[in-house]
Amino acid sequence: MDNIIKAIPVRGAHDDALTLYEHRQVVPYLTALGLPGGAKRLALDTGEEVRRIDNDSFEIVATGERLTRIK
Repeated sequence: MDNIIKAIPVRGAHDDALTLYEHRQVVPYLTALGLPGGAKRLALDTGEEVRRIDNDSFEIVATGERLTRIK
C-alpha cells in the first residue's frame, strides 16, 4: 500500500498543467517502530511513472516527456 506524501504541480511539454504525486510505500513494521516508510516513487495522477531529474525537472519514464515544476 502507498501513501501520497506530496503533490507537486508541474507543466508538460505542451504547456499543460499536471499534478505529480510523491508516494511512499507503507511498511507496517517500520511504521510500528516510528520510522519512515519504505521506497518513494513519483507518478502522475494518471499513474504514469515519473523520474526526478533535479528539484524542478522531471521526466515521464514511458515517453521521455519533460515536466517542469510550477512555482
